[in-house]
Amino acid sequence: MIKQAELVGDWSNSAGAKVHVADDHGLTASGIGHAVPDYKCATSLTAGKWQFWVQDGSPNSLTESDTATEGKRFGVTVNTSGTQCDLAAKVQRDDRGFNLCLVRDLDQTCTGEELLRKDAANTR
Repeated sequence: MIKQAELVGDWSNSAGAKVHVADDHGLTASGIGHAVPDYKCATSLTAGKWQFWVQDGSPNSLTESDTATEGKRFGVTVNTSGTQCDLAAKVQRDDRGFNLCLVRDLDQTCTGEELLRKDAANTR
């Protein structure tokens, strides 16, 4: 579980994907193809909105929440040129700290090269 304050900041991977998560639920990104190889939408996002996913009843039922302040997953919705592009992110933790696995479907996984890690200037 990651708190909103820990999620906010700049995340990237060595392949060139960069994501900025804002406290106001805004999200910008570039190089998404370096984190989600099968992503079909524009690989740069300038007006995304993110929301934590929370359990809605059963353990397998998740819904996006405007009020949640922590979570293990979050979703991003972007409308570009009349096309809606969605991404999900799984928040994981390992011996190096939190990482983000961006996916189109929560059943997908990431390779080590695809994982985004918080940029050093933004870690606490």
